[in-house]
Amino acid sequence: MMMKTRLFFSIALTMIATLPSALAQKKTIQVIPETATIFCNGKDVGHGSYSVTFGKKDDFVMLKFEASGYVSKTVKLLKTNPQKSITYELTQDEAEVNSVGVAEGVDLANKFFTVTVRKDMTEEVAWRRLMNITVTHFENVEIRDQAAGWIRTAWIRTVFKHQYVRTRMEIQQQFMGENELAYRVKISSEIADVECGFDDQCFVKYDRILKQYQQIISELQASLGSNY
Repeated sequence: MMMKTRLFFSIALTMIATLPSALAQKKTIQVIPETATIFCNGKDVGHGSYSVTFGKKDDFVMLKFEASGYVSKTVKLLKTNPQKSITYELTQDEAEVNSVGVAEGVDLANKFFTVTVRKDMTEEVAWRRLMNITVTHFENVEIRDQAAGWIRTAWIRTVFKHQYVRTRMEIQQQFMGENELAYRVKISSEIADVECGFDDQCFVKYDRILKQYQQIISELQASLGSNY
């Protein structure tokens, strides 16, 4: 009987000793695409794959994956997760794919630029051309004050799978000097996460503009003048 008792306790101790191994103290992380940067608890630990080793006091780690052209993902990986190898796949960033920014040599979002009207063009003609370009690209114009030389469109919201991007344009007459007419133009661009919603507080400035609005600048140049 004593022998059986000792054997039982020996088996139990062996099972307890091997329990941490059963809970997969070391897990291999794979990320698609392979170019994705992996952050573990805020530290850059590599690209594409990484082996997470849990300490005795670690119940979980926070992982973040980032890659150009893809939506960043943050996950909480528990030590008790039974999988020893886990693959995460990032979703394509539709907003980035459909927009342009500094990386493409276009730094226009949320900045004023100046268009100087040709000297042979009257203010009346310039205003009509400004309005024509504005309504061509934006459905609703909130402010159109010719006396003040001020145009502002309503926001146009573009819906992607994971993000909302909203865009609007503002034009203000700029006084450069006698017999010189110019306008300041700004294309505002903001982005929000779909999970947050449409509320204003969900949107933050986006340093890219959607490709469909990129041509506004060249159109203004060609129609009114040059000096960008």
